[in-house]
Amino acid sequence: MLNLEQLNAFVAAAEKGSFSAAARHIGKSQSSVSIGVNNLELDLGVNLFDRSTKYPTLTQQGERLYQQAKVIIRQANRMENYAQGTIEEVEDELVIAADPLVPMSVFDSALEKMAQAFPFTRIKLVKLFGDELNRALVEKKANLGFNIASDAIPENLDFVTITQVEWVCVCSPDSKFADMEVIDNEILITERQITCTSMLQHKLLKNSTILSQETWEASDQDDMIRLVEQDLGWAFLPKTMLDEKLAIGTISQFTPEFNKTKMYSAIDLIWKSNSPKGPAMSFIVEQMQR
Repeated sequence: MLNLEQLNAFVAAAEKGSFSAAARHIGKSQSSVSIGVNNLELDLGVNLFDRSTKYPTLTQQGERLYQQAKVIIRQANRMENYAQGTIEEVEDELVIAADPLVPMSVFDSALEKMAQAFPFTRIKLVKLFGDELNRALVEKKANLGFNIASDAIPENLDFVTITQVEWVCVCSPDSKFADMEVIDNEILITERQITCTSMLQHKLLKNSTILSQETWEASDQDDMIRLVEQDLGWAFLPKTMLDEKLAIGTISQFTPEFNKTKMYSAIDLIWKSNSPKGPAMSFIVEQMQR
Protein backbone atom coordinates (compact mmCIF):
# COMPACT_ATOMS: atom_id res chain seq x y z
CA MET A 1 0.00 0.00 0.00
CA LEU A 2 1.41 3.39 -1.02
CA ASN A 3 1.87 6.06 1.61
CA LEU A 4 2.83 9.71 1.44
CA GLU A 5 6.02 9.29 3.46
CA GLN A 6 7.34 6.86 0.88
CA LEU A 7 6.36 9.15 -1.98
CA ASN A 8 7.92 12.18 -0.29
CA ALA A 9 11.17 10.27 0.28
CA PHE A 10 11.18 9.12 -3.35
CA VAL A 11 10.53 12.60 -4.79
CA ALA A 12 13.11 14.21 -2.48
CA ALA A 13 15.75 11.65 -3.45
CA ALA A 14 15.02 12.16 -7.14
CA GLU A 15 15.24 15.94 -6.85
CA LYS A 16 18.21 16.21 -4.46
CA GLY A 17 20.35 13.54 -6.13
CA SER A 18 21.12 11.43 -3.06
CA PHE A 19 19.44 9.84 -0.09
CA SER A 20 21.49 11.89 2.36
CA ALA A 21 20.55 15.19 0.69
CA ALA A 22 16.92 14.08 0.56
CA ALA A 23 17.00 13.26 4.28
CA ARG A 24 18.31 16.73 5.12
CA HIS A 25 15.66 18.32 2.90
CA ILE A 26 12.67 16.58 4.49
CA GLY A 27 14.09 16.41 8.03
CA LYS A 28 14.39 12.63 8.23
CA SER A 29 17.28 10.27 8.79
CA GLN A 30 19.09 8.85 5.78
CA SER A 31 18.09 5.33 6.79
CA SER A 32 14.37 6.26 6.88
CA VAL A 33 14.61 7.74 3.38
CA SER A 34 16.43 4.65 2.10
CA ILE A 35 13.92 2.30 3.74
CA GLY A 36 11.00 4.36 2.41
CA VAL A 37 12.28 4.19 -1.15
CA ASN A 38 13.07 0.46 -0.84
CA ASN A 39 9.58 -0.28 0.46
CA LEU A 40 8.04 1.77 -2.35
CA GLU A 41 10.01 -0.24 -4.88
CA LEU A 42 8.77 -3.48 -3.27
CA ASP A 43 5.17 -2.26 -3.28
CA LEU A 44 5.36 -1.19 -6.94
CA GLY A 45 7.49 -4.12 -8.10
CA VAL A 46 9.93 -1.91 -10.04
CA ASN A 47 13.37 -0.43 -9.47
CA LEU A 48 13.07 3.32 -9.14
CA PHE A 49 16.80 4.05 -8.92
CA ASP A 50 19.94 2.68 -10.54
CA ARG A 51 22.32 2.25 -7.60
CA SER A 52 25.33 1.04 -9.62
CA THR A 53 26.81 4.55 -9.73
CA LYS A 54 28.13 6.76 -6.91
CA TYR A 55 24.84 8.63 -6.74
CA PRO A 56 21.48 6.93 -7.42
CA THR A 57 19.85 7.90 -10.72
CA LEU A 58 16.29 7.36 -11.81
CA THR A 59 15.54 4.39 -14.01
CA GLN A 60 13.23 4.81 -16.99
CA GLN A 61 10.31 3.52 -14.90
CA GLY A 62 11.44 5.68 -11.98
CA GLU A 63 11.37 8.79 -14.17
CA ARG A 64 7.76 8.20 -15.15
CA LEU A 65 6.68 7.31 -11.63
CA TYR A 66 8.48 10.38 -10.27
CA GLN A 67 6.18 12.64 -12.33
CA GLN A 68 3.11 10.75 -11.11
CA ALA A 69 4.30 10.86 -7.50
CA LYS A 70 4.54 14.65 -7.64
CA VAL A 71 0.94 14.84 -8.85
CA ILE A 72 -0.26 12.58 -6.02
CA ILE A 73 1.60 14.66 -3.41
CA ARG A 74 0.13 17.89 -4.77
CA GLN A 75 -3.37 16.42 -4.67
CA ALA A 76 -2.85 15.17 -1.14
CA ASN A 77 -1.66 18.61 -0.06
CA ARG A 78 -4.70 20.19 -1.66
CA MET A 79 -6.96 17.79 0.25
CA GLU A 80 -5.23 18.62 3.53
CA ASN A 81 -5.41 22.37 2.86
CA TYR A 82 -9.09 22.16 1.92
CA ALA A 83 -9.89 20.13 5.02
CA GLN A 84 -8.03 22.64 7.19
CA GLY A 85 -9.94 25.47 5.54
CA THR A 86 -13.21 23.69 6.32
CA ILE A 87 -12.22 23.40 9.98
CA GLU A 88 -11.40 27.14 10.02
CA GLU A 89 -14.74 27.87 8.27
CA VAL A 90 -13.10 29.40 5.20
CA GLU A 91 -15.77 30.40 2.68
CA ASP A 92 -16.34 28.14 -0.33
CA GLU A 93 -17.44 31.16 -2.40
CA LEU A 94 -17.52 34.95 -2.17
CA VAL A 95 -19.78 37.01 -4.41
CA ILE A 96 -18.33 40.46 -5.08
CA ALA A 97 -20.53 43.09 -6.69
CA ALA A 98 -18.86 46.05 -8.39
CA ASP A 99 -20.29 49.10 -10.08
CA PRO A 100 -19.29 49.03 -13.78
CA LEU A 101 -17.54 52.37 -13.26
CA VAL A 102 -15.26 51.05 -10.51
CA PRO A 103 -11.95 50.16 -12.20
CA MET A 104 -10.84 46.56 -11.68
CA SER A 105 -7.42 47.96 -10.74
CA VAL A 106 -8.95 49.18 -7.47
CA PHE A 107 -9.23 45.66 -6.07
CA ASP A 108 -7.39 43.24 -8.37
CA SER A 109 -4.29 43.20 -6.14
CA ALA A 110 -6.39 42.26 -3.10
CA LEU A 111 -8.00 39.42 -5.07
CA GLU A 112 -4.61 38.15 -6.20
CA LYS A 113 -3.35 38.01 -2.60
CA MET A 114 -6.57 36.38 -1.42
CA ALA A 115 -6.25 33.70 -4.11
CA GLN A 116 -2.83 32.83 -2.74
CA ALA A 117 -3.95 32.84 0.89
CA PHE A 118 -7.27 31.02 0.28
CA PRO A 119 -6.85 28.97 -2.91
CA PHE A 120 -10.10 27.03 -2.45
CA THR A 121 -12.40 30.03 -2.10
CA ARG A 122 -14.18 30.68 -5.40
CA ILE A 123 -14.82 34.27 -6.42
CA LYS A 124 -17.87 35.34 -8.40
CA LEU A 125 -17.74 38.88 -9.78
CA VAL A 126 -21.03 40.54 -10.74
CA LYS A 127 -21.69 44.00 -12.16
CA LEU A 128 -24.40 45.90 -10.29
CA PHE A 129 -24.98 49.55 -9.50
CA GLY A 130 -26.79 51.88 -7.16
CA ASP A 131 -29.76 50.51 -5.25
CA GLU A 132 -29.43 47.17 -7.02
CA LEU A 133 -25.94 46.69 -5.60
CA ASN A 134 -27.04 47.71 -2.08
CA ARG A 135 -30.06 45.41 -2.28
CA ALA A 136 -27.86 42.45 -3.24
CA LEU A 137 -25.77 43.02 -0.11
CA VAL A 138 -28.81 43.40 2.15
CA GLU A 139 -30.41 40.24 0.74
CA LYS A 140 -27.09 38.37 1.07
CA LYS A 141 -26.89 37.75 -2.66
CA ALA A 142 -23.46 39.40 -2.54
CA ASN A 143 -20.88 39.47 0.23
CA LEU A 144 -18.93 42.60 -0.69
CA GLY A 145 -19.60 45.58 -2.92
CA PHE A 146 -17.43 48.22 -4.58
CA ASN A 147 -19.50 51.29 -5.34
CA ILE A 148 -19.06 54.90 -6.40
CA ALA A 149 -19.99 56.85 -3.25
CA SER A 150 -23.52 58.28 -3.33
CA ASP A 151 -25.27 60.72 -1.05
CA ALA A 152 -25.86 58.13 1.68
CA ILE A 153 -25.24 54.50 2.56
CA PRO A 154 -28.30 52.57 3.81
CA GLU A 155 -28.34 52.10 7.58
CA ASN A 156 -28.12 48.32 7.36
CA LEU A 157 -24.83 48.44 5.45
CA ASP A 158 -21.31 49.17 6.69
CA PHE A 159 -18.69 50.78 4.49
CA VAL A 160 -15.18 52.11 4.31
CA THR A 161 -13.91 54.58 1.71
CA ILE A 162 -10.90 52.94 0.10
CA THR A 163 -9.78 55.31 -2.66
CA GLN A 164 -10.76 58.06 -5.06
CA VAL A 165 -10.98 58.09 -8.83
CA GLU A 166 -10.33 61.14 -10.97
CA TRP A 167 -12.83 61.91 -13.72
CA VAL A 168 -11.65 63.34 -17.03
CA CYS A 169 -13.28 64.45 -20.28
CA VAL A 170 -12.20 62.43 -23.30
CA CYS A 171 -12.82 62.33 -27.02
CA SER A 172 -11.47 60.64 -30.11
CA PRO A 173 -8.17 62.00 -31.51
CA ASP A 174 -10.21 62.70 -34.66
CA SER A 175 -12.69 64.90 -32.76
CA LYS A 176 -12.52 68.67 -33.13
CA PHE A 177 -12.20 68.79 -29.32
CA ALA A 178 -8.77 67.14 -29.49
CA ASP A 179 -7.18 70.26 -31.01
CA MET A 180 -8.90 72.81 -28.78
CA GLU A 181 -7.19 74.12 -25.64
CA VAL A 182 -10.41 74.65 -23.68
CA ILE A 183 -13.90 73.52 -24.71
CA ASP A 184 -16.67 76.06 -24.25
CA ASN A 185 -19.60 74.91 -22.12
CA GLU A 186 -22.12 75.76 -24.84
CA ILE A 187 -20.32 73.49 -27.29
CA LEU A 188 -20.32 70.58 -24.83
CA ILE A 189 -24.05 70.98 -24.26
CA THR A 190 -24.80 70.68 -27.97
CA GLU A 191 -22.35 67.87 -28.84
CA ARG A 192 -23.30 64.23 -28.30
CA GLN A 193 -22.16 62.77 -24.97
CA ILE A 194 -21.59 59.06 -24.35
CA THR A 195 -22.80 57.90 -20.97
CA CYS A 196 -23.80 54.60 -19.36
CA THR A 197 -26.61 53.17 -17.28
CA SER A 198 -24.82 53.29 -13.93
CA MET A 199 -23.99 56.99 -14.40
CA LEU A 200 -27.57 57.86 -15.28
CA GLN A 201 -28.90 56.03 -12.24
CA HIS A 202 -26.35 57.47 -9.82
CA LYS A 203 -27.78 60.52 -8.05
CA LEU A 204 -24.52 62.45 -7.83
CA LEU A 205 -22.96 61.44 -11.14
CA LYS A 206 -26.13 62.15 -13.08
CA ASN A 207 -26.10 65.76 -11.88
CA SER A 208 -22.37 66.35 -12.12
CA THR A 209 -21.29 64.51 -15.26
CA ILE A 210 -24.26 64.54 -17.66
CA LEU A 211 -24.08 67.87 -19.53
CA SER A 212 -25.15 67.38 -23.10
CA GLN A 213 -28.69 67.68 -24.40
CA GLU A 214 -27.98 64.71 -26.67
CA THR A 215 -26.74 61.49 -25.08
CA TRP A 216 -26.11 57.93 -26.08
CA GLU A 217 -26.37 55.33 -23.32
CA ALA A 218 -23.98 52.37 -23.21
CA SER A 219 -24.23 49.38 -20.88
CA ASP A 220 -20.79 49.84 -19.30
CA GLN A 221 -17.54 51.77 -19.53
CA ASP A 222 -15.95 49.41 -22.07
CA ASP A 223 -18.73 50.19 -24.52
CA MET A 224 -18.40 53.90 -23.68
CA ILE A 225 -14.71 53.84 -24.50
CA ARG A 226 -15.34 52.03 -27.77
CA LEU A 227 -17.94 54.59 -28.87
CA VAL A 228 -15.60 57.46 -27.99
CA GLU A 229 -12.77 55.83 -29.95
CA GLN A 230 -15.11 55.71 -32.97
CA ASP A 231 -15.67 59.47 -32.60
CA LEU A 232 -19.37 59.04 -31.88
CA GLY A 233 -19.32 61.41 -28.92
CA TRP A 234 -17.34 62.66 -25.92
CA ALA A 235 -17.47 61.24 -22.41
CA PHE A 236 -16.67 61.61 -18.73
CA LEU A 237 -14.72 58.57 -17.51
CA PRO A 238 -12.44 57.55 -14.61
CA LYS A 239 -8.88 58.33 -15.65
CA THR A 240 -7.49 54.98 -14.43
CA MET A 241 -9.62 53.22 -17.03
CA LEU A 242 -8.04 55.25 -19.79
CA ASP A 243 -4.32 55.27 -18.99
CA GLU A 244 -3.46 52.67 -21.62
CA LYS A 245 -5.75 54.25 -24.23
CA LEU A 246 -4.29 57.69 -23.57
CA ALA A 247 -0.75 56.32 -23.78
CA ILE A 248 -1.26 54.69 -27.19
CA GLY A 249 -3.26 57.62 -28.50
CA THR A 250 -6.62 56.03 -29.28
CA ILE A 251 -8.32 58.49 -26.91
CA SER A 252 -7.54 62.14 -26.15
CA GLN A 253 -8.19 64.06 -22.94
CA PHE A 254 -9.53 67.62 -23.16
CA THR A 255 -10.24 70.45 -20.74
CA PRO A 256 -13.82 71.72 -20.42
CA GLU A 257 -14.44 75.37 -19.55
CA PHE A 258 -16.41 74.54 -16.38
CA ASN A 259 -13.77 72.25 -14.91
CA LYS A 260 -11.40 74.55 -12.99
CA THR A 261 -10.24 71.82 -10.59
CA LYS A 262 -9.86 68.07 -10.81
CA MET A 263 -13.03 66.11 -10.20
CA TYR A 264 -12.93 63.08 -7.91
CA SER A 265 -15.38 60.45 -6.70
CA ALA A 266 -14.83 58.26 -3.65
CA ILE A 267 -15.08 54.49 -3.95
CA ASP A 268 -16.64 52.64 -1.02
CA LEU A 269 -16.21 49.03 0.01
CA ILE A 270 -19.58 47.93 1.41
CA TRP A 271 -20.92 44.91 3.28
CA LYS A 272 -24.00 44.00 5.31
CA SER A 273 -23.98 45.29 8.91
CA ASN A 274 -23.58 42.69 11.67
CA SER A 275 -22.95 40.03 9.06
CA PRO A 276 -20.26 37.53 10.11
CA LYS A 277 -17.12 37.73 7.99
CA GLY A 278 -15.28 34.53 7.17
CA PRO A 279 -11.47 34.45 6.89
CA ALA A 280 -11.38 35.15 3.14
CA MET A 281 -13.82 38.07 3.32
CA SER A 282 -11.97 39.53 6.32
CA PHE A 283 -8.72 39.21 4.40
CA ILE A 284 -10.06 41.23 1.46
CA VAL A 285 -11.46 43.94 3.76
CA GLU A 286 -8.12 44.20 5.57
CA GLN A 287 -6.21 44.40 2.29
CA MET A 288 -8.47 47.14 0.98
CA GLN A 289 -8.18 49.17 4.20
CA ARG A 290 -4.42 49.19 3.81
